[in-house]
Amino acid sequence: MRPALPGYLPEASAPLSRHGTRNGIDRAPAVIARAIICISFVFMIFPAIDLAVSHGVAEGSVFVLAQDPFLKAVRKFGLRSPVWILSLMLMLILAHRFLPRRHAVCRPHKPLFVLMSFAAGPLLIAETLKPLIGRARPRQLIESGGAADFTPVWQFSAACARNCSFPSGEAAGAAAALSLLVFVPVRLRWIAALILVPVLMMIAGNRVLFGAHFLSDVVLAWLFTMLAMAWIWRWMQPRAARIDRALSSARP
Repeated sequence: MRPALPGYLPEASAPLSRHGTRNGIDRAPAVIARAIICISFVFMIFPAIDLAVSHGVAEGSVFVLAQDPFLKAVRKFGLRSPVWILSLMLMLILAHRFLPRRHAVCRPHKPLFVLMSFAAGPLLIAETLKPLIGRARPRQLIESGGAADFTPVWQFSAACARNCSFPSGEAAGAAAALSLLVFVPVRLRWIAALILVPVLMMIAGNRVLFGAHFLSDVVLAWLFTMLAMAWIWRWMQPRAARIDRALSSARP
């Protein structure tokens, strides 16, 4: 039985076996939380990993890949795609609410799940932690011609007051896009994930190549969002029918 992580979300209407899908949904938050703790521990004990990766993608003090046309196009796509996704999800929910049910293309709890995933990861988690931790970006460090000192992940700092490095909002947004897999039939979700995940990881990893984020900023932002998605789906899945009724039009 495959684990029910946000990359493999069971249909809300599917029956739940005692030791099958339901257990996978229940275990997912704990598994992701443990991964966050372990990976945070590694980056805290070995902070040189962040510096080594950032120095490795720079030429001296300059992140030359930030000017690469392809990578710039990838970033532009990564910035614009959440707007397109969220607009489409809102349209789907509004269609359920105001159009006859015969025009429905999906169950409304699915676009709601996508909206909540983006709200929890890129907006709530990332934008709350950024000013709280205050970590300077790689390109703001003294070694890169800036004025800030390096601080390991999870270390509170006054090096940055706004739009800080930890965690990466764009990486969180890329992870939140995995919620779109809820629209893919269950039997095809692992195939769809194999196609979607590399694209989203490229969008997230781009921030390291640009000197905008450390590796830990990106990895942990991805995991924070996955944790939020797992909790949201765990809450939403048993209530899907009730949510669908609340969001749907009563007209036939």
